[in-house]
Amino acid sequence: MNKNLLLTIAISARPFVVAATQAGYVVTAIDAFADKQTVELAETSIVVNYDKFGFNADELLRVIGQLNTSQYLGFVYGSGFESQPELLQEIANIIPLIGNSAAIVQAVKTASIFFPTLDFLEISYPKIFNKLPVDFSVSYLKKFAGGCGGAHIKIVNDDSDVLSNNYYFQEQVDGRSISLLFVANSRYIEPIGFNEQWLSPCTTAPFRYGGAVSNIALSSAVQQQVIYAAEALTREFGLLGLNSLDVIVRNDSAYILEINPRLSATFDLYSANLYQSVDDNIINMHLRASLEADKFPLNSVEKPIQENMQSTAHAVVYALESIVIGDLFEWPSWVVDIPYCAEHHDEKTIYAGEPICSVFAHAEDAATAKSLVQTRVELIKNLIGIC
Repeated sequence: MNKNLLLTIAISARPFVVAATQAGYVVTAIDAFADKQTVELAETSIVVNYDKFGFNADELLRVIGQLNTSQYLGFVYGSGFESQPELLQEIANIIPLIGNSAAIVQAVKTASIFFPTLDFLEISYPKIFNKLPVDFSVSYLKKFAGGCGGAHIKIVNDDSDVLSNNYYFQEQVDGRSISLLFVANSRYIEPIGFNEQWLSPCTTAPFRYGGAVSNIALSSAVQQQVIYAAEALTREFGLLGLNSLDVIVRNDSAYILEINPRLSATFDLYSANLYQSVDDNIINMHLRASLEADKFPLNSVEKPIQENMQSTAHAVVYALESIVIGDLFEWPSWVVDIPYCAEHHDEKTIYAGEPICSVFAHAEDAATAKSLVQTRVELIKNLIGIC
């Protein structure tokens, strides 16, 4: 087996490909976009169609079936499987999963399992309902437990809405939207960092993911609540590798929203070489915690090189309407997820609602990094001409 080969799959695989190549792996990437950096870094880059429920299962299995999977260390995955864990299991029958098993993903992403588990562990979360209460003075949301990226969340305007499988109503709690990125070995966790997230709403997706910033300031009380929840849920579900926990913070109280039991968007906010040891490179931590959980106690992980690390922010720039991007467009250095044109002078069409690119910013604190990245979003919109 060639230990230098990894198969990386996500709706947007670029950050995982970057980290894996920095760690010395040769990568085959499969995703929905195949941006310029992914194509340039990956040994092979393959595009597979997707919709609101994730990857096209038949197409993805056909692509994987054409690969010599015996060459690969395993399958590193991000978003695109929450709503169809059975697809993840079919892939696991072909190549080892690096991360949580399909059964764990299914359990965490099933509302009738996840929220009763929070109750059992006495962990707070915004109230959920199978049927809307009579009192409509409170705002309610309709959510799909297998969704990702916020596009599945809708505001409920009256009590005529009904639920289908794995959907639920939830009381809307105003507060600060944060997440904890952590690595787990089924018993313990190592926090990577706390992040703040924000939205990029549109008419059809009012809770669409907009961006995030790392290394935010939080009270010790909130940190302790979130870390306790991550540890308790890790033990209860047997979480492995990198995961993220989404939380709403209000009045110094943390309310758990969901676990993303796979590599998440906030992975992108942390250097692959965040830790001192080469073996503790963030992608290697994911591999070791997934494949060698019993031999990776986490308490041996060396602490970050800097006690006061910079904050990194990223934000997604979406197309307001369909636009065409040519390969001669000059992108600033702080832009990633750039559309890839296969031929010189070629053009790529980005359809309304789809991401055009992502922008980054670094600063000494989270507030400055967030402000700078939001300024850069407007700058790139002006450059592209989509304001």
